[in-house]
Amino acid sequence: MLAVFVVAAAVYWRTAYPTITWFDSSGYSLAAATLGVASPPGSVLLTMLGWPFTRITFGLSPAHMLNLLAGALAAITVALVFVVSFHALQRGTTTADRDGKVPSIATMLGAALGALTLAFADTLWEHAIKFTPYVLTALVTVCILWTLIQWWDAADQPHAWRWIALLALLFGLDFSVHRTNAMLMPGALAWIAMRRPRTLVEPRAVFSAVGAVIAGLAVQLLLIPIGRHTSSLWRADAPTNWASLWDYLSVARMGGGFLVQFVPRNSDLWSVQIADFLHVFRDNFFDGTVLGALPAIAGIVGIVALWKRERRFAVAFVVLLALHATTTVAYFNIPANFFRPFDRHYLPICVTFSIAIACGLGVVVRAMVEGTHRHGIRPTAGALAALLVLVVPGSRLVSNWRDHDASRRYFTRDFAENALRNLPPDAIFFTVGDNDTYPLLYLQDVEGVRRDVSVVNISMTNLPAYVADLIRRDPSFPIAMSQAERDSLSRHVWTSSRSAIAVRGAPAEFDLSPGEVAPDTIWLDTPPTYGDRVIPSDIVLLDILRSNRWRRPITFSATAGDIGWLQPLARADGLFSTIVPTRDRPPLSSIDRLRRNLLDSVTYRGFADPSVRVENDTRGFGLLYRSAFAKLLDAERTAGKGDLCRADLARLVGLVPPQRLNVAGQTPATALVCPVK
Repeated sequence: MLAVFVVAAAVYWRTAYPTITWFDSSGYSLAAATLGVASPPGSVLLTMLGWPFTRITFGLSPAHMLNLLAGALAAITVALVFVVSFHALQRGTTTADRDGKVPSIATMLGAALGALTLAFADTLWEHAIKFTPYVLTALVTVCILWTLIQWWDAADQPHAWRWIALLALLFGLDFSVHRTNAMLMPGALAWIAMRRPRTLVEPRAVFSAVGAVIAGLAVQLLLIPIGRHTSSLWRADAPTNWASLWDYLSVARMGGGFLVQFVPRNSDLWSVQIADFLHVFRDNFFDGTVLGALPAIAGIVGIVALWKRERRFAVAFVVLLALHATTTVAYFNIPANFFRPFDRHYLPICVTFSIAIACGLGVVVRAMVEGTHRHGIRPTAGALAALLVLVVPGSRLVSNWRDHDASRRYFTRDFAENALRNLPPDAIFFTVGDNDTYPLLYLQDVEGVRRDVSVVNISMTNLPAYVADLIRRDPSFPIAMSQAERDSLSRHVWTSSRSAIAVRGAPAEFDLSPGEVAPDTIWLDTPPTYGDRVIPSDIVLLDILRSNRWRRPITFSATAGDIGWLQPLARADGLFSTIVPTRDRPPLSSIDRLRRNLLDSVTYRGFADPSVRVENDTRGFGLLYRSAFAKLLDAERTAGKGDLCRADLARLVGLVPPQRLNVAGQTPATALVCPVK
């Protein structure tokens, strides 16, 4: 067991992200480092587990320590898969078989290699190198499977109810992780019914299970004191009382009801939803090549081996696996072309099937050892068996190494620091999504980068709690309207609102280009957002502009794209736009400012290194850099600075090669060009 853990952990730690990455990684790293609350449904157990590791960093960044913790949790999961599978293989064997030294070692070796097949498979490795709840979910999965097997063996004993209580406690605790293991409940009930059905109605088992579930669920009550006392910059979702706790746990702001929707289906069941699950299963265990098919074949061999040892046990395992997969597909009900893969939600099923893989390889190695013994090749028996079966996890390790070696991927942190670094002092910086918000908050809150900047997620300003939190964090923040006033405006018919904002300050304070004159007053036209209504975020934005009156710089992330009714006042300054008071023509950014913000103080680490993989999310931000460069090249071309344009284009190609962003074959209409010499 220890050897399996060490091998898996060594690979995970060697390939771990050295810092934050996109989506969940930044948000959960922020929550753990600040003992805060992640976005619902959150993972309070993960947060509390991670917090101590951010206090003892051994010279590493807090995010790196959390990523190493994720690797350790995944390695423990792999080690427990070995333990569970070896225990399952001991079923139906005689005492003499179990006591036989060579066969036992051979079985252990095969089971260990089977567990490492999971370790080096696509999905677990992908999430073992970054801090998210998904590896902790996988750990709970294998603990549930171990408990089920222990109960199976003790089901006829008077104390068997204790295993049922432990099982219920694990399901309750999982709601404090990420809830995915709730999909195992139907399979667990079937497992119990197939072994000893009267357990389901025995008072001691039922009452102990109910009490244990409640005890596990009670861990989430810790969210209230955490929400009340956290110092994190992100507190919009933090529950502070019973009502807000329920809203948080039920994901009320996303529709509530724990997002349970079995019907209608969000997309075709077979061609989209089941196909998505099979796609992930294929990537992990059956990739179409001879070597890639070996894990799936080993899994089938493992199920057959369990059948030969104890048929009812094998049938129960297959039923549990089938119900687990079916319930997961039914529950998540994914829409077509969803913007994120769902592989993380299928990880518990991969863990369950890996038990069969480990059993299969254990049987194969044992059979090979026994066969070589019968033919008198005793000195090389174990080595030969290990060599032949080592190819199963070994091929996964080799084929997946490049995709999952994240040890030099700094893309997310670099983007966040690039976005913050060049903003004017005390700027209000509007973002729009997860990837342009959480990384910035992590850098500000955990590493102390540009805390003078107020990061405001414009999408979140549609939620009253978020706006209230902006004011709580900074009572001087420029919001003047009450929530009741904003609600009243959003309910009324909105034809068009024309607002006057007096301009205070000299042109130099706005860093205007030569020839640009700041008027005395700027008139803003705010059209309806949908039909004859305006959404709350537009009302909040208008309120901020009115209340701020140009005291603090108003800036927008380049991720926001066209910012609608404010676009005429938006000056492109690199990775952000600045709202400046101009009249009669769009604001222009000086060439010197753009060059400084894109070339002199921006990091493009990894884009030009072919040994560092550029993931899809990173590719999108690479295109964002490219788009910002396009504005610089256009300004240089317009100013007649052809030599400078060509030099900067060459620098762009060197820093962010187009082939790394899949734009090498672009059409002339979309290519970045400079005047021909």
